[in-house]
Amino acid sequence: MIIKTLVENTSLTPEFENRHGLSFYLETGNHKILFDLGQDELFLKNAEKMNVDIKKVDTVILSHGHYDHGGGLKIFLQQNHQAKVYIRENAFEPHFSHSPAGYKENGLDASLKNESQLVFTGDIEKIDEDLLLFSNVIPEELFSHANQNLYREQGQEKIPDDFSHEQNLIICEGEKRILIAGCSHAGILNIKRTAENILGKNITHIIAGFHLYNPSLKKSESDSFIHAMGKRLEKENVMCYTCHCTGEYAYQLLCEDLHEKIGYLATGSSLVI
Repeated sequence: MIIKTLVENTSLTPEFENRHGLSFYLETGNHKILFDLGQDELFLKNAEKMNVDIKKVDTVILSHGHYDHGGGLKIFLQQNHQAKVYIRENAFEPHFSHSPAGYKENGLDASLKNESQLVFTGDIEKIDEDLLLFSNVIPEELFSHANQNLYREQGQEKIPDDFSHEQNLIICEGEKRILIAGCSHAGILNIKRTAENILGKNITHIIAGFHLYNPSLKKSESDSFIHAMGKRLEKENVMCYTCHCTGEYAYQLLCEDLHEKIGYLATGSSLVI
């Protein structure tokens, strides 16, 4: 499988513009996939530089209803008229981040909800023998404190987000079982456990943001929290590739625990698994 990072907070080289957000191009034996679309047209610009033909993409997965993962949806639909776009229906509900300056909208363009290419997904959605989506992960352990600044709208009130709009992807190819998540709001260990319960087999690779940095407060999780996650992942015997909301500081701490079992996916990077 080939993974090309089209959008991420950092860049591999100055040739690639970076932006807060995430978009991966995934090429398997049977599919050409976009996992998330960043916040605007940047995924398209970097796709051209990385020899990715957006018109040939057959599947789009939007991980959750935040603008930095799905803001490029309108632009994608203008470029590609045949790919199915898999998304949770409630991803189009209003979402907000909160900082000392107040509430800020960070949701998707709700006017796109009725586009014909969209497929609204259930709690477990088997696309085919290779691809499976799942949601509603129970956050039992190491649930990011940065989530406390994220809200959704219920009636006229803003209430803490329950992240039921978040979904995760499993790709199975041969003996490889690859878990891909956007921000891991439910906690990457909880997401991994749920994936393995569904499959009845261990995950071999994780590609995900771990949500260890709060952009609203510009603050990372505590060192003890980050190391607790790193030590748990080290025992899990899984190869991790992280990015985006993990944060560069947290990544350096995770490297102390995971060593060669972790890598970073900056904009412009290509990986073969």
